[in-house]
Amino acid sequence: MKNSLLEKISLTSLIYLILIMTSCSSNQPKIVTDFNKTYQKGTEAFNKKKWDKAIEYFTLVVLNNPGSDLADDAQFYIGECYFNRKEYLLAIAEYQKLTERYPYSSLVEDASYKIALSQFKNAPQYQLDQEYTLKALQSFQDFVETYSNSKYRPAAEKMIIEIRNRLGRKLFESGRLYRKLREWESAIIYFDKVLELYYDTDWVLPAYLEKAYCLIRLRRFDEYEQVRQILNSKYKERIPAEQMVYLQLSYNREKKQLEKELKKNNP
Repeated sequence: MKNSLLEKISLTSLIYLILIMTSCSSNQPKIVTDFNKTYQKGTEAFNKKKWDKAIEYFTLVVLNNPGSDLADDAQFYIGECYFNRKEYLLAIAEYQKLTERYPYSSLVEDASYKIALSQFKNAPQYQLDQEYTLKALQSFQDFVETYSNSKYRPAAEKMIIEIRNRLGRKLFESGRLYRKLREWESAIIYFDKVLELYYDTDWVLPAYLEKAYCLIRLRRFDEYEQVRQILNSKYKERIPAEQMVYLQLSYNREKKQLEKELKKNNP
């Protein structure tokens, strides 16, 4: 009876041990000896847009032979797979592995550009937090400075303009919200930030116009006159006539109201 029980325990332990060994072996990375063939399979899967399969093949190349001539290409393709799947944070991580592990690779330039582009694509619309937009702006600026003759430079410079416009719009819309709430001082703070920080964007003229209106409502007429002179000297051809008429009417109305109040207080 005891021997039978011991035999059952031993058999159970053996089966359990086999299962553990099988499980462990299945979790081990596959051993690759033909790197060219594995890399080719990866490119074939990539061209067929089978991103998961491509990642699997390229990862095998990187893990099994990180010092090979194909390793940096495989690493870049892993980033490309995640980029095409719109998983931009994972794409950034993979591109960064290339720039850090293979700093002399010819693909570092491509990876640096794609890091910036991934940061931009990961950023939300202008109304929300712009952390990744700011990161993208810095990355594109660094890229242009580092790779001044890059084929990507025109695209990077275009992205810098687009990003600065997005950031300028966020500040402008914040100012306009305060203006709608009749919080004139707070509104001016945001419009001044647009004029100071994003002076080369599409939001400069709207910011001047909104600031001019707020100054009228605050009865800071001397400052309004300064803004009006800037508008007439720099933006006269671009300002819709009805907007200048509206500002002038607002100015006249506020001046008359002020005169009435002064007469009432000083009969």
